[in-house]
Amino acid sequence: MTIKLHFKNWEGEETEAIGAPGQSLLEAGQAIGLPLEGTCEGQMACSTCHVIVDEQWFKKLSPASEEEE
Repeated sequence: MTIKLHFKNWEGEETEAIGAPGQSLLEAGQAIGLPLEGTCEGQMACSTCHVIVDEQWFKKLSPASEEEE
């Protein structure tokens, strides 16, 4: 199974990527060459990652885990 992802930069330019269940957005974005730093290597420790999920999709997500809050 794959997941179609859409990354949009601050200028509004959109880039598509294909992800896999369990893969982080950081990994998927880096795999297609997006300039995503990930200083903490996806450990959610440095707060350089910023994700905004469209409201229509946000409602479909499971509640955030304690680790994600």
